[in-house]
Amino acid sequence: MDKKTVLKRLNIIYYGVFSLLIVLATVSYLLVIKGIVPVIDPQSAWGKVIQYIVIFDVLLTLPFGLWWHKRRCRGIAQLVETEMRLTAYYRSAALRICLVSNTMLLAVPAFYLLGAYQSMIWVAAISAIGWYFTKPTEKKMYLELNPDLEQY
Repeated sequence: MDKKTVLKRLNIIYYGVFSLLIVLATVSYLLVIKGIVPVIDPQSAWGKVIQYIVIFDVLLTLPFGLWWHKRRCRGIAQLVETEMRLTAYYRSAALRICLVSNTMLLAVPAFYLLGAYQSMIWVAAISAIGWYFTKPTEKKMYLELNPDLEQY
């Protein structure tokens, strides 16, 4: 696997998350509007449970995904063989994209399920900002695989 293949595959995952978000938002909206799924009161017990799950998810997975990938890249940078290095980087970066962006996929359906409860859109926005920072680029891959060259 070469660098371009790794970046193409990571971009497929990156934009696949966004495509899945669009599908989930559309389906959630239609289910609520057509009355197939009833709206849950945000102040009810179930509404609070949904909110807690989404908020704890963003508090745990977003920082953990970014931290874990950075820590993992230090070890990957030590690998000598290019093929192993790129494969390990691909796995780590793909997991980072999934960890950081998974709250978007929970918060948007929760927004519709809770009757357009504004807080869930804010949580989805926080996750979307983190997701944006996981965009795979050649420069980012180079800097993450060569941590000694990073300049601040």
